Amino acid sequence: MKRNQIVVLVVLAVLASSFSINTWSGQSAKDIMKKVQKVAKGSFSSSIQKIKLSTCKYTISDSRIVCTEEPRNKVLESIAKNYGDDHEDSRSVSIIIEPKKEQGVGMLTYEYGEPGKDNDSWIYLPALSKVKRLASSSDSNDDSGSFFGSEFSLEDMEDLKINEYNFEILGEENYKGRDVWVIEYTPTAERAKKSKYSKTTSWIDKDRFISLKKNLYVRGELYKQLTVSDVEKVDDVWVARKLTMNNVATRRISMMNMVSVAFDQEVADEFLTTRTLEDFAFREQNLTKYRSNLK
Repeated sequence: MKRNQIVVLVVLAVLASSFSINTWSGQSAKDIMKKVQKVAKGSFSSSIQKIKLSTCKYTISDSRIVCTEEPRNKVLESIAKNYGDDHEDSRSVSIIIEPKKEQGVGMLTYEYGEPGKDNDSWIYLPALSKVKRLASSSDSNDDSGSFFGSEFSLEDMEDLKINEYNFEILGEENYKGRDVWVIEYTPTAERAKKSKYSKTTSWIDKDRFISLKKNLYVRGELYKQLTVSDVEKVDDVWVARKLTMNNVATRRISMMNMVSVAFDQEVADEFLTTRTLEDFAFREQNLTKYRSNLK
């Protein structure tokens, strides 16, 4: 065999190997993540949720995570609505209803599917009777960018903007009895200016197209780990009843439990404004109606 023929065969072998890594059963990593996003947002027009959020410092004892302090518990009501043909944009409002001393603390978020466009978030503190706009993820720290003081950051709560990341299939495996793809994604140069994370590894359920686990890295080091459990279908939508965010850097953990949920209910656009944060009577009048649909 001539030398130039050998070179050609080696190049073809490398290209074939690269293709097998970045595609699986004819699907690219980006195609898979688009389906994940469609399941996450495209399968419903609105959602109403009651959520319990629990956070504590922890230690490891007998290979188990154990809280070293009394967990800080909050109960929230959250209403969200998707916009556009592909549901790329969304608006959501979340209000604390427990504990009593934090009742009425609320957050309003507008998410935009347009690449490069920053999302908008506002928080309302009843003690100050003032709505404050929150800093974007590019210039916020963990405290100011936290979702109600938990280990979930505002960035963690955002929908992934597919065109702002590069994706690669690392392989496939069985994770807790489910066949999954292991996909790594890194922010583009422009997105990296706004993101805390240098890369994310996600375990994607092949059948349901939902992420069952994520490892989130900062400057190449594992920073947080998200795990998903109690997955079920509600109103023909796949939902995870429990999300656990483990901050391995600070040894703090937050658990988000979905107590009840309803999809595709009528949600007025006016409710998803700062008026809901500030106007108690207006908020309660609407929430009473939404609560009756929870499951």
